[in-house]
Amino acid sequence: MSTLPTPRQALAVGRNYAAHAAELDHELPSTPLLFWKPVGCLVEGRCPLPRWPEGETPIHYEGEVVLVLGRAIGPGTAPLPADPWEAVAGVAPGLDLSDRALQKLEPQWVRAKGFYGAGALGPILPRPADPAAISLRTLLNGAQVQAGCTDQLLFPLRPLLRYLHGFVRLDAGDVIFTGTPAGVGPLTPGDRVAVSVSAAEGEQTLEVEAVRGPEVPAFARD
Repeated sequence: MSTLPTPRQALAVGRNYAAHAAELDHELPSTPLLFWKPVGCLVEGRCPLPRWPEGETPIHYEGEVVLVLGRAIGPGTAPLPADPWEAVAGVAPGLDLSDRALQKLEPQWVRAKGFYGAGALGPILPRPADPAAISLRTLLNGAQVQAGCTDQLLFPLRPLLRYLHGFVRLDAGDVIFTGTPAGVGPLTPGDRVAVSVSAAEGEQTLEVEAVRGPEVPAFARD
């Protein structure tokens, strides 16, 4: 299995690494902080960085381990296996772009995390045997800027799947962005980002280039 994921839904977990929450001066959540990434934001190869009417805003890279579901979970679906990790078909490297200025400006993150180019997914690595031993590495222009492992997650993957199964419906092929470790930073056009996930079973890498995106007009009533 090495094809790119093609989800109908993309759920994401925020502040799942304590060091990342600390670098942004955010409090640690007591329960998983969830948000949706619209699948229309996902691109391949090139991530256009929009230019908003608010002026220049910092758009940060966030490398992530992404779960690819092998079966439906949630209300109305079959019970989870005794080991909920068996509901996962594989993992993939993912990139979640975040406009930090718009995140603070708007409580709903449609612009901040949903613009076209705000996400990308790499090839699928078949489900590793140990969900707590998946490593993540992000390179910016060839230099390592992020490194983490799923044993550092505030909300580990097995309990996370059980939690989600109780109230949110996801189907086979849908994806879950599991959070980013410390080391996030701004992107500018021309930057190249490589995100790798690895486990005992192998490694997969996502590579994208940030490019100059469209100039977004201000909202006009006429």
